Amino acid sequence: MSYYLLAMGRKKTILSIIAAAVILLAAGYGAGRFSENSSGNNNTAKVSEKDYPLLAKRIFVENPSDSRINFSPLRTALRQYFNDKQLTGSLHFEYLPTGTSVRINGDTQFRGASLIKLPVAMELYKTEELGKINLDEKIKLKPEWLHDGFGTLYEKGAGYELSYREAAKIMLSESDNTALRAVASVTETALQSNDRALGSLDVDFSQSTDEGINISARSYSSFLKCLYFACFNSKQHSQEILSYLIDTKFTDRIVAGISDKNIKVAHKVGIFNTQVQSDCGIVYAENNNYVLCIMLNGNNDPTTNGHMAEISKIVYSYIKDPS
Repeated sequence: MSYYLLAMGRKKTILSIIAAAVILLAAGYGAGRFSENSSGNNNTAKVSEKDYPLLAKRIFVENPSDSRINFSPLRTALRQYFNDKQLTGSLHFEYLPTGTSVRINGDTQFRGASLIKLPVAMELYKTEELGKINLDEKIKLKPEWLHDGFGTLYEKGAGYELSYREAAKIMLSESDNTALRAVASVTETALQSNDRALGSLDVDFSQSTDEGINISARSYSSFLKCLYFACFNSKQHSQEILSYLIDTKFTDRIVAGISDKNIKVAHKVGIFNTQVQSDCGIVYAENNNYVLCIMLNGNNDPTTNGHMAEISKIVYSYIKDPS
């Protein structure tokens, strides 16, 4: 390049620099536009939001146009409900088009319980993305994996065959403990700490004396947002994991508070004995998607579940009609 510049006149030099800059900008735009996050896929075919309807629309457009809403009335209504019902817990709401949030004790940690099955599933899919497993590979249930605490997979008994993908789906859609043990047996040995969702994302958590995970509503919401924006797993895998969270048998708590039953909710429940009840998910309200994560002290009963449904109703009603 230096010999070329010396040989050219000043005018040609300037024109050459401008042309080179244009080429570099175009190349940079193309690389950013068509790169596939976390997948190792260099395919430059244009990806459409129609291919991934559960992911954020903003990751498929150049200049997303965000809606903006005043959330002060919603913040007041939620705090009033917590005070009136004398609830203790953690809440995080985030309006995904803009990132505006409402929190009540948002950084207070509570026992995550089955909520932690979601980052474990994300890590399983990351393991395939790193080329360490094939999700469709069959595995046999081991006796030490069988657990009757939650779910029915244990009834199949030791030796029952299923794929890693099937185990992930059962773990999320049915919150199955046996499936969790099968999946965790892979992720705990195959991944380094910086490849794990709990270790690499912006999540604060602590470990209790019995090795349980304590986490806040705001921190847990990071897993949901990372799936929504496909920041940890590939678009294809993020879409798949979110679809399992929609196809779940748990229709109380957050789901029960949404009047329009056509609205999809990708959510994960957590039940920690009679102490902490949780439900965290993405509500796919038309053009107004949002994250809602609720953790409440209380029993797994109609009273506590009803509070979560009512909180969800307050949020959805405001999103639907903020006037």
